[in-house]
Amino acid sequence: MNSKERIKAAIRHEETDRVPIDVGSTGVTGINLIAYSNLLKYLNLTDIKPKIFHTWSQIPEISDTILDLFHSDTVTLPRHKMSLGIANERFKEWKYPDGTLCLVPEDYNPNVNDSGDFEWFENGIRIAEAPAEGTHGFTLFHHPLKNASTTKEIDEWFDHYEGNFLARIHVSDEEIKWADGYAKKLIGKTNRAVVSDYFATVLENAQGILGWDTTYMHMIAEPKIASYFFDRLTSEIIVGLKKYLKNIGKYIDVFLVADDLGHQRGPMMKMEDYKKFIYPCHKQIFQTIHDYSEASILFHTCGSIKEYIPTLIDMGVDCLNTIQTDAENMNPNELKSEFGKDITFWGGGVDSHRVLPFGTSKQIYEDVKYRLQILSKDSGYIFSSIHNILGDVPPGNIVAAFSAAFELGNNKDLLNSNSSQMIKLLNESDYWKHPLEYLNKISTD
Repeated sequence: MNSKERIKAAIRHEETDRVPIDVGSTGVTGINLIAYSNLLKYLNLTDIKPKIFHTWSQIPEISDTILDLFHSDTVTLPRHKMSLGIANERFKEWKYPDGTLCLVPEDYNPNVNDSGDFEWFENGIRIAEAPAEGTHGFTLFHHPLKNASTTKEIDEWFDHYEGNFLARIHVSDEEIKWADGYAKKLIGKTNRAVVSDYFATVLENAQGILGWDTTYMHMIAEPKIASYFFDRLTSEIIVGLKKYLKNIGKYIDVFLVADDLGHQRGPMMKMEDYKKFIYPCHKQIFQTIHDYSEASILFHTCGSIKEYIPTLIDMGVDCLNTIQTDAENMNPNELKSEFGKDITFWGGGVDSHRVLPFGTSKQIYEDVKYRLQILSKDSGYIFSSIHNILGDVPPGNIVAAFSAAFELGNNKDLLNSNSSQMIKLLNESDYWKHPLEYLNKISTD
């Protein structure tokens, strides 16, 4: 069974020879630049220079050497313009303040302010800023339609604006040509599943264009304006999607759509509001992907989103990421029991908040084991961390996590030894919200 076959079988809930692994195929399952650079040094692979496609979050492309070493079953098909409205076509050498050398898009030229932080300007307006330490990405400071109050203002902006806010929505002829060449190279050199790192974001795009407060206030106080904005935004997304998939869909095995619907304690909005404003947009997007390609849909959302899962399944979502198990109502055993036959879980394979940055190799192994015993039961699971691996994670811990996933994922007897007693113990100890505390406790008992 090769990697492409393994991923497809897992998504179909068929038996696989081992648990499939995703190493950085998307901007939400990646490794931060600094963590990745430290990893390359740790592995004595200093001849590899990280190449940044996600300049917004400073997430590099994972090299073939690392994909091989960590037994990744996936490979990324990035966007031509992933972030900041700049093309990922020609690259130049760049040095971050900590001395990390990497390659960035040729047009990546942030301003450095008096504090040493990076600022991004567009048409003379500071739209975003990133801290110089480099372990976190840019934060948006400008929302072009924050004060828009009429449909005319919305239409005029969409009709005339070009830049960061629509770079991942519009699909140019230049992108089609670039993506076609990129995809053909991937197909020619690997049997890994090709994951389109597309995004097709609705709610998060609204939060960027309108601002968080305006987005939610419009839903309450100006529902007609909110609906009009979401309709116009979705129509732009659909136009780009159709063009992209008509030309590139034949190369894609898994297609990423990302939209954060939850936070740590619950959903971003009531289900009735989701059904009124966002659901129609998502439904059109998912239907378009299925109509114009044979790709499986991977939907990413952070946070506590259990109550959304049945609706996502009904809309045709095949895989769910990120499985944020320390969020409210995101107990993996409950999720697998209730929804595991109808959707593939992608992620949640190691705790990224505490265990991965602060645990020992042995604790990481135990954490991965608990999760795989639950989530990989009866297939329908693909291993990755909970969201991106951040810059403060020690390189040895990254190696420990993927090594554990490969070793345990090949040990079907151990994974099938999952017992109700073990699950009961983890639940009673509140393991999923406090995994490192539990692992520290049992190591001293």
